[in-house]
Amino acid sequence: MTSSSHLGTPARGERTADVVARRLGQAILSGEITPGARLRESTLAQQFSVSRTPVREALIQLSAMGLVDAEPNRGATVLRLTADDVAEVYHVRALLESESAALAAGRSSAELGGLLGKACDQMRELRRAPASDQLAADTFFHYTIAEASGNSRLHALIRQVSAIPEAYRSSIPYTADDMIEAERQHRAIAGAIGNRHETKARDLMRSHVTWAGRLAVERLDRHLMLRNP
Repeated sequence: MTSSSHLGTPARGERTADVVARRLGQAILSGEITPGARLRESTLAQQFSVSRTPVREALIQLSAMGLVDAEPNRGATVLRLTADDVAEVYHVRALLESESAALAAGRSSAELGGLLGKACDQMRELRRAPASDQLAADTFFHYTIAEASGNSRLHALIRQVSAIPEAYRSSIPYTADDMIEAERQHRAIAGAIGNRHETKARDLMRSHVTWAGRLAVERLDRHLMLRNP
């Protein structure tokens, strides 16, 4: 990455470390940073114009996601990501987010319903938008539900496990048909949460994230030439 790197606009409630992790993840997935490359805290802190603390936290996140091999006091090395790795991440995300949807349904309110409805409406306007705009709308929907679960630890885990999906989504836009289907699924989830149908919300969210995972594996395999070892 060049010295002109910058963090861009954070998503709602996003920490500096989360933004750094997303930007690094995007660079790794796009091939801008190649497998085997060394990531040094001091260099990255200078490139992103931040202190070393959020960089260190970002590298820990990426290590947990299997994108880098982080060693104390030695920086980190970029690992080669496979389609199986991506599938595993989405599987974990489906488990976590399905639970957050069920919890949110049990605590549903008119305010939450309004936020989710607006998020769905926004997706309709972004069918041919840049990947970054699509990602912002999608993460707002998912993180609003995670926050509404009332479980701060679950919310934090969801944000952590979403580093790879967000990096992928920020690089490769959904097609108009993808966005139509994603909006349909989002509205179904929002409806279940609004009606306090916990089991239905759980099942719909798991199905939705599983669907998104299949798309991710297919697109990453095609566009980034990811192959199983």
